[in-house]
Amino acid sequence: MRVGMRPLVGVLLGALIWSPTMAAEKREAAPPAAPEGTAGDTSGRSPVQIQGEIPVRPELQVFQGVKGWLVNGQEIKLDQVKDRAVMYHGPFVLQDMVIEMLLEQQASKRGLTASDAEIDQKIEQLRQEGGLTSEAALDFYLRRMAYTRGWMRQKARDYVLMEKVLGDQVYVSDKEVTAFFDQYRDQYRRPESVDFRVIVLPTEKDAQSARNQISSGRSFQQVAKDLATPDEKSLAGELRTYERGGRPLPQEVDAVLFTAPLDQVVGPISSGGSYYLLKVERKRDAYQFSLDEVQDTIKTQLRKQKLEQGVWPKWVEAQLSGAEIETEKAP
Repeated sequence: MRVGMRPLVGVLLGALIWSPTMAAEKREAAPPAAPEGTAGDTSGRSPVQIQGEIPVRPELQVFQGVKGWLVNGQEIKLDQVKDRAVMYHGPFVLQDMVIEMLLEQQASKRGLTASDAEIDQKIEQLRQEGGLTSEAALDFYLRRMAYTRGWMRQKARDYVLMEKVLGDQVYVSDKEVTAFFDQYRDQYRRPESVDFRVIVLPTEKDAQSARNQISSGRSFQQVAKDLATPDEKSLAGELRTYERGGRPLPQEVDAVLFTAPLDQVVGPISSGGSYYLLKVERKRDAYQFSLDEVQDTIKTQLRKQKLEQGVWPKWVEAQLSGAEIETEKAP
């Protein structure tokens, strides 16, 4: 039985883009959540919304208060778009709505609600899990995925209700936690890492000019944003994390990051025809976490995995099978 249409993709998507109709098919166990201080890297992507490989025109992204669009003088009505959307996606969207309603009904019967504080806490948790700790990184992600903050809040609310309605059906033993830690012990080793900011420019003259601006009192972030292209501006100058042995940086940059003094601008550094200015703000030594330090994190992760991949799909299937659903005929 197909319970949903949207896949679970990447670290963040395990919860932030959780849908009440996540596919019920068996998924492989996700790798352990990274210990605190190893936030995911969201650099290197364009914030343009993408469908396939074709950028979506800004005029085609706005529906509120719009009755149609003129294409070289020929009209496409909003009602035509709605009809096409229902034809292509209607059953899946409708089933999403039905499942959300069933969850609401079950929560209401048991007197369960999701407070604003609980929703805020869940959103913060999902952002930490996805490495979207800055507002710029979150806005970048939402634009790229064509989501809104309102949508994210609704999904966080649904997730809180799901945990309350079904949480008592999930149990994780100490033995399971220990076995998981033993299997993934290396994943709970934090590599040596640095938090840094970077500006990349095409010429040494541009890079030296940028450095002079910073030396004269302007902030690194502001100079980075002023010099960035429109697609790069939202993340320009934002703090990034790099782990030794992680995704490779240019050799000349890698060689400097772990030896650069804190809070000082380094560069210009020439590499691959570009010039880099760096500012390292934090360094962390490599560290092996013990079971005692991560057992609560592992237990939470295993509970989440069991809930999403076991209890929730079975509950959805049972609720859909037992619900009284009738079609109301149009007059």
